[in-house]
Amino acid sequence: MSDSSCRISWLAAAAIVALRVGIGVHFLGEGLAKIESPRPFSGAFFGNAKGPLAPLFKGLVWDADGEFRLDRDRTLADWDNYRNRVVSHYGFDDPQKKKADEVLKAYEGRLKQFFNVEGDTIQEYFQWVDRRKENAKDKARQLASLQTHDARIASETRKLWSELIPTIDRMWKGLEDDLNDIATTEQWERHGRLAIGKPGRGLVDSETMDAVVPWFDLIIGGCLILGLFTRVAGILGAAFLASVCVSQWPLSPGAIPIYYQAVEMLALLTLAAIGAGRYLGLDFILGGMRAICCPAKNTGAMK
Repeated sequence: MSDSSCRISWLAAAAIVALRVGIGVHFLGEGLAKIESPRPFSGAFFGNAKGPLAPLFKGLVWDADGEFRLDRDRTLADWDNYRNRVVSHYGFDDPQKKKADEVLKAYEGRLKQFFNVEGDTIQEYFQWVDRRKENAKDKARQLASLQTHDARIASETRKLWSELIPTIDRMWKGLEDDLNDIATTEQWERHGRLAIGKPGRGLVDSETMDAVVPWFDLIIGGCLILGLFTRVAGILGAAFLASVCVSQWPLSPGAIPIYYQAVEMLALLTLAAIGAGRYLGLDFILGGMRAICCPAKNTGAMK
């Protein structure tokens, strides 16, 4: 078979390049938007998962029900530990240590007051959380006739969550800001800001994904536009979109349609399969350099 039989027309090549660049621009744009305007997004994505893999995705949401943040004793212990880390991080002198103690004491007072005032609401909230978790174990709850009841439980849980968690989050953020503000300009420049961290973090969770996905999108998009490492970029991009698709399992009650993600996933697999970077891409140059540096050995018998 001649080499010409493996070639494609210029029109087909142009279509391949357009598809590769188009998807690359989409990924690049998503990555840039997330980096320029950082905000949590993975938690909502994982929390809205549907289908048989929903428990796996929902388990990746950091402190989804606020069980760590609404644990007063643990919070007080974490705050005390953070105060000690800040003192050590910046190398505070005695007046700064005293100021750090005063700041911590003030926030401890606010936290205790919050739990005293909202004690009944917190108890009611966790009762709703427990009901939701128990219902989730019952396969019969998938019946449409029970969806309305479960939706009410979810609504009540979310309502109480919104009354409690944002207040706690503001306290955590305020303590972090006020303790770091004690440092002098010289200490800031020498050591940098010390983040308070988040309780109950796992190795991989929604917080990890919030940090990683924007750069993942940016890199995949850039590689596709340049036609660089296109096979790898296509496979990784398709795998990411596949995770989106399985999180909204088709025909599952309440699942969001995933047609667009599925089509783009298949397109990425196609680009990877045909090595789309060989057409007006850097993979063509890399392939030529490889052929010059490491020519294929002729294994045929010598005549």
